[in-house]
Amino acid sequence: MTRDLLVLPPVRRALRFRPFQFLAIVPAALVVAVVVASTWFGIDHPGFNFGTVFTWVVWWGALLLSFVFLGRAWCLVCPIGAAGEWVQRLRLWGRSRYTAGLELPWPRRLRNLWLATGLFLAFVWLDNGYGMSNSPRLTAGLIAVLTLASAWIGLVFERRAFCRYVCPLTAFIGLNSLFSMLELRRREAEVCRADCATKDCYRGNATTYGCPMGEFPGGAMDTNLFCILCTECIKGCGHDNIGLRLRAPGQDLWAMRRPRADGAFAAVTVVGLATLIPLVTYAWLPKVRGLLAGVLPAGLPPNDPPRLVGVGLLFAIGLGASVALVYGFSLLSRRAAGARALPARALFVHYAYALIPLGLFKFLADLLDHALRTWGALGDVTRALMLDFPLNRTVAGRVTVLHLLGPVETYLIQILLLLCGLLFTLFALHRISLRLFENREVALASFLPMAGLGVVLTLVSLWMLGAPLL
Repeated sequence: MTRDLLVLPPVRRALRFRPFQFLAIVPAALVVAVVVASTWFGIDHPGFNFGTVFTWVVWWGALLLSFVFLGRAWCLVCPIGAAGEWVQRLRLWGRSRYTAGLELPWPRRLRNLWLATGLFLAFVWLDNGYGMSNSPRLTAGLIAVLTLASAWIGLVFERRAFCRYVCPLTAFIGLNSLFSMLELRRREAEVCRADCATKDCYRGNATTYGCPMGEFPGGAMDTNLFCILCTECIKGCGHDNIGLRLRAPGQDLWAMRRPRADGAFAAVTVVGLATLIPLVTYAWLPKVRGLLAGVLPAGLPPNDPPRLVGVGLLFAIGLGASVALVYGFSLLSRRAAGARALPARALFVHYAYALIPLGLFKFLADLLDHALRTWGALGDVTRALMLDFPLNRTVAGRVTVLHLLGPVETYLIQILLLLCGLLFTLFALHRISLRLFENREVALASFLPMAGLGVVLTLVSLWMLGAPLL
């Protein structure tokens, strides 16, 4: 059951308005500018700095919640991606006849998620090993580096190559957006096949751009993986055949026609970062750091090479364990189904996407505890920012700790979130098994081992609720 929001006149007028995306980006760009100013010039203590509190509590929390309801809506308003687009197009919203970019095609070998997944792992590793989210200066530096990279890639390569292939968050955002309750798709396939010769949704025309992510909304696009909701296809379709629909959550997890190995590995990486990788790190980091301290010069974070190297080693072990575990259960699934003609790799690629809700809801459970403990600080650091706007050099008199819920109530909600993630994963696994095998008994036999994997990962998440955040 879906509902097309574009049949509503106010929504239709807003999304077809040419400056719509620019007007959506402006507020986000202003906030990011304030964040950069406060983190670069302001107080160096992360708990008293508006930029670090806003970025790693408010923005991160809003990003996770947006996956459930709005998909890649952050990409719609992201000023970092817009920077590359603006310098490339030489216009803020209208169609330009000229470009400042070379518009080279992105290298064919890099047209996948491997690079973005590696950069995301590097980002999480540096955050845990070097304390990036606890450093205002590093937070500002990260935003600046990403913005410059977006602008440079926009000047060299066509479309939004940075957003699709390079941004460290593109795989994380895209995969979790498969769960979203919002989708942008063609309405009638036959209209696109038989009646449309220009393919303006992909190529653009005299007044609109083609899809900046290189997707073909009128053709092969069947998931939210790369759709940034920029609305260019809505403006460009001359047949009014693009819809923006509300739907039940999670449909992309089993409806994907051509799942790919790079996306499957990225999905296992995201789930591993929520489950096995923090388990391995929590259990072994003190011992590994102690061993490395005898070889490397030790210090206090962020200047602690033994911790940085130890986190990297344990991340590699945890990631390897995550991939091995999913592949091992794929082998069990193949054997249980008696599917000798279907390689375990194919089952790994198909079933990996169904595990995404486990990771998403574990991140939401961690966010709940973190937000409830730190939310009061936002008001204090905002008041301090207003006293020295936007440089944030004034120290807040205190940082409030608000306990909006008790530990028992918080823990119960976290358990419910993890159970929701498990239920969505089980349902997605079941639907995928029915797509892979026509015989329902064979499909059930294939499903059961993967369901067992979902239960195991959920138990790991339950045990890790009391551990420090990754």
